[in-house]
Amino acid sequence: MNTVLAILLILILIPLSALLLYQWFLAVASFFFRSPAASARTAKSHFVILIPAHDEEVGIGSSLESIGRLNYSSTHYHVVVVADRCTDDTATIARKMGAQCFERSDGQSGKGAALAWGIQQARNANIPFDAVVIVDADTVVDRNLLSAFDEKLESGHEVQQGYNYLSNPWSTPFTRIIAVTSTLRNGRYYTGKTVLGIPGMLTGTGMCISAEVLNRHGWTAFSVGEDWEFSVQLLLAGDSIYFNPAARAFARESQGLKQASRQRLRWASGRYAIMGEKLWALISTGVRNRSYSLVDEAVTLLAPNYSSQASLALLCLVGSWLVASDPLWTFVWYWSIGAFITIAGYFVLGVLSTEAPGKALAGLALVPIFLPWRMTIELLGMMGYGRRHWGRMSRGKVSS
Repeated sequence: MNTVLAILLILILIPLSALLLYQWFLAVASFFFRSPAASARTAKSHFVILIPAHDEEVGIGSSLESIGRLNYSSTHYHVVVVADRCTDDTATIARKMGAQCFERSDGQSGKGAALAWGIQQARNANIPFDAVVIVDADTVVDRNLLSAFDEKLESGHEVQQGYNYLSNPWSTPFTRIIAVTSTLRNGRYYTGKTVLGIPGMLTGTGMCISAEVLNRHGWTAFSVGEDWEFSVQLLLAGDSIYFNPAARAFARESQGLKQASRQRLRWASGRYAIMGEKLWALISTGVRNRSYSLVDEAVTLLAPNYSSQASLALLCLVGSWLVASDPLWTFVWYWSIGAFITIAGYFVLGVLSTEAPGKALAGLALVPIFLPWRMTIELLGMMGYGRRHWGRMSRGKVSS
């Protein structure tokens, strides 16, 4: 039994250790990123800011208010809200706040379908644009969002993903943990890729896609994991996704586990569906074309999230303790200790990278509940639960 358990632990530790080392490598690289110096910039690109919304009367006002404060010429952007099957006052609020609102009541449901329809409506209305910026209805944006996207569009980056953080990072222990993982994902993992010239992935909100790319491909992702799906489609077609740390958006996070469960299950399920369909295509195409970036994106798609990594490291630590008495397998115990220290240190790095490390540490009290909850979500998502269409998630009261 010791031999069987030890071999199973080694099979977990090999890829886990490689992933942890790679994450630390990107984290080190991220410290070499330098934000562009703030300066007055003449607006060049014309944008459509597209907001897909399903019963979002609670948050749409804050989102539109933040867009109204953009440090970008108002003549160079046009706000379009897609009120998709709304039964509340989303459309009324959007119009009162100056957005052009298209109401959709039929056709295929889901966020991806709403985006495709909204882009076509913008074209039908003869709205001129060089790029579409997609922002969720519960998201507020940084004043320099469009300036940051504009600068990189001028540099040839036709598809960009902005830095997605939380608008309520310190509301609850749950949001404090998510603030840490969000900082690690955006500020360390994807920013490290930017420094090294490695493409990123689209993450659902704060996305910028040029009109040229949309002319070539259209919006063709309609699953519940539409951001993952469209990312892979673009990468396989030879387009690159630039992660832009200077373009920032702030989404309203759920207050606790109960509110977040349905959303996280949908995300996990969508990712596993795309993984099953496209993982091999990324790997085989990357190897055939000698494209390291495609193989790297396959790793990003395949890699478990940080909390699942922590759970696996903890599982290995406990399992290796059971076999440590056998001299043949003592090294597995030390290996597991090293892996656990590495992931724990990575979390500490995330805490220190937030704007308020003391507040972030207060989320640690929830970790004993958070880790098994997150692992359960992943297992259910892997089995296909949660592959339902887009719907509004309760995230608590939104303040402007």
